[in-house]
Amino acid sequence: MPAIGRREDDPVNRKGSHVKLIVAAIKPFKLEEVREALTSIGVRGMMVTEIKGFGSQSGHTEIYRGAEYAVNFVPKVKLEIVVAASMADQVVETIQKTAKTDKIGDGKIFVLDVNQAVRVRTGETNDDAL
Repeated sequence: MPAIGRREDDPVNRKGSHVKLIVAAIKPFKLEEVREALTSIGVRGMMVTEIKGFGSQSGHTEIYRGAEYAVNFVPKVKLEIVVAASMADQVVETIQKTAKTDKIGDGKIFVLDVNQAVRVRTGETNDDAL
């Protein structure tokens, strides 16, 4: 059954055109291990951004040159990966398994629908653009 407001012949509903954006915030020291694991399952590219944030850990205190100060934002790395929808669960599972340290602040993973993807050089769209 198609989504409300979408026609069966809508390009977004065509087989092979479903694309997902996976956004993951992980601990920086896990980046290379996660990249290697994703490459091994066939992920061909990703964008990486250094970010700061807080969640359950709500920051912490550190001592620097004898003075204690609050660290309200914790360094993280944000991964943005666009994959065919059929591969999304495997990518999420791989990130979760590889980035896990069993300590607070391991991160979060979000999966979003992508309405359109376009390769600038060729004009290819959706999963052909990946």
